[in-house]
Amino acid sequence: MSKPISDLYSEKAKSAPGPYFPRPSVPVKFNFDQGSPAPETYPVDDFAEYAKRVILQAGPGGCDYVATGMDEMTRGYTGLREQLAARISRRDGREVGPDGLMLVNGSSHGLALIAAAFLNPGDGAVVEALSFPYMVGYMASAGANIATVPLDGDGMDVDAVETRLKEFAAAGVRPKMVYTIPTFQVPTGTVLSLDRRRRLVELAREWDVIVVEDNCYYEKYFDEPPPPTLFSLDESGLVIQSDSFSKMLAPSLRLGYVAGTPDALKALDGVRQDLGVNQIIPRMVEAYIADGKLDPHLARARVINRRKRDIALDALRRYCEPWVRFRVPGGGIYFWLELSPQVDWEQVRERAVADGVACRPGERFTGDDSGKGFLRLSFLHVSEEEIERGIGVLGKALSASVIA
Repeated sequence: MSKPISDLYSEKAKSAPGPYFPRPSVPVKFNFDQGSPAPETYPVDDFAEYAKRVILQAGPGGCDYVATGMDEMTRGYTGLREQLAARISRRDGREVGPDGLMLVNGSSHGLALIAAAFLNPGDGAVVEALSFPYMVGYMASAGANIATVPLDGDGMDVDAVETRLKEFAAAGVRPKMVYTIPTFQVPTGTVLSLDRRRRLVELAREWDVIVVEDNCYYEKYFDEPPPPTLFSLDESGLVIQSDSFSKMLAPSLRLGYVAGTPDALKALDGVRQDLGVNQIIPRMVEAYIADGKLDPHLARARVINRRKRDIALDALRRYCEPWVRFRVPGGGIYFWLELSPQVDWEQVRERAVADGVACRPGERFTGDDSGKGFLRLSFLHVSEEEIERGIGVLGKALSASVIA
């Protein structure tokens, strides 16, 4: 080859940023970066049982592209969609049916399809100022004009959402989408209040915009259940809900779903080109839910998750105060840490990495330097002993980085 293959890259590939998860330069001893459930909650034995059962029961038919019809090439296995429709009906009081559901390869895949299905170049999209960077990237790739709104202790500032919609309209931009993580928001852990949820659903109807409800953390509360989902409050058909079994069961499943009206999901049919999800894992999850296993699993996980939250909370108070501020999360996977102005953020980063502590830098959620001085600390994937020791090491990095 006379020239490097990089000369043949597309312009999109040439301009792409570096890897979102770069290989660490120092071995990680305390991984507070990974946004995963507690490994001890993974139902490994159940997975083994259900994998064997569904493969033997389905036989060769379970190894085919589809089970009941060619619509499964875009929508996914019908049996699991029927189970999900029944579950959503019980939880949200809303009838969707299997035609109102699409199985996807993790919720991020569903979000990518939603952005591609509804956003044209130049359309207006509103997101939280701190948000899931992949969805922001999907909307940017669609050519959307993206405006941000602040968050406070009650979640997204919905009055600011209305202001952004008006600003779009005044500038001749068509407002098209609002993306939110209303329950245990990433990265802040805030919960959108019920009044704000109702107002946001009203805004969707008034402005005829899609509201994308990223619902991945809804089931991961520790004590009190969160307010009703946006999807349950919607009567206009303009709320589309994205969810995932990665947070409920295990990330390796790479199985999520999108819920909406059949007409809304037709748009996703039109942009999907991957020929659907696999058939085996959805059959396993279908049987798992049908046998009544999911809710008891979530209840058992809640006990473990609450204990880990409390261990992390105690360690943060003992080792990291007064150098950080944070809210105590009522659910989810993360603490959102704001560093004191008395602490040099770059020194903290260098010392923490050198000592094997990995946290997610705040800049990952803002896309600019406004996120500096913040850390997202994920506590579920780490063992109880490592939570204590790792936060102690982080505390030493903080105290050693105080500005003289």
